[in-house]
Parts: sequence; structure tokens; C-alpha cells
Amino acid sequence: MPMIARKQNGFSLIEVLIALLILAIGLFGMASLMMTSMKSNQSASMRSQASWLAYDIFERMRLNSDVATSSSSYVIATNAAAPTDPNCKTSGCSETNVAVQDLFEWKTQLVQSGLTGSVTRTGNAYTVSIFWQEDSSTACPANQCSFVLRADL
Repeated sequence: MPMIARKQNGFSLIEVLIALLILAIGLFGMASLMMTSMKSNQSASMRSQASWLAYDIFERMRLNSDVATSSSSYVIATNAAAPTDPNCKTSGCSETNVAVQDLFEWKTQLVQSGLTGSVTRTGNAYTVSIFWQEDSSTACPANQCSFVLRADL
């Protein structure tokens, strides 16, 4: 009996399994890229927020430069709680109360953003330091990231 050549129809099971394996490797690669992208996006968001808040307190000090250059009203430690709200916005604030109001609002924004910060002074040179924890960063020592801004008033 002679052998009759058959025409193959469709795919064999091996071909299907190999195609699924290639697809799975591609999908795992895409998932890995998405995770890396999300970590980088979170890191950039925290750094951007820290930068914005550092410049915010400097602008507040510049607006109240008489108090900022003549006293240490804007100096605050990292672990210090926000000062008590002087609640003077509606009735009018003195220059000293403006400094307290500025620090109250700034510290409140830091807490809401998951950041901590301090303001130090040497002469008329101020240094604003903002810190945050970042589990996914290898760029920050001991996962403690920081943004430091120095400026003269």
C-alpha cells in the first residue's frame, strides 16, 4: 500500500505551546516595565513636591523679608510639629504672625504630602531641607531621600 502524502491543516500542539511561551515572556517583560515606570513616576512625584514646597517657603520668606532677615521666626527643625495656627487671616496678621502662619501652612502641606522638612539659618542665608522615605530608590542612602535648597534673602 503506497503512502499518501497528507496536506497539513491548522497548527500542531507544539507550535501553539511555543507561541504561548513567547507571548508569556513578552507579557512578563511589559509588566516589569510597568512596575519600573510606576516606581520612577512615584519618585519623580515626591521630588517634584519637595522642590515645590522648598521654593514655596522661600517665597513666603521673601514676602516677609523684614522678619526673615531680622529674626529666626522661620527657623524650624525637622521633627518639630507645625506651630499653632495664629488664626489671623481675617482680622489681619502682624509680620511676626505672618511668619507663624507661613510655617503652619508649610508644615501642614509637608505632612499632607508625606514629607518632613526643616529650615535653618546662617546669617541671611537660609537652608531648606525636605526628606522622604522611598523604598524603591537605589539613589538615596538608606532609602532616605532629600531635597536641599540654599538661598540668601
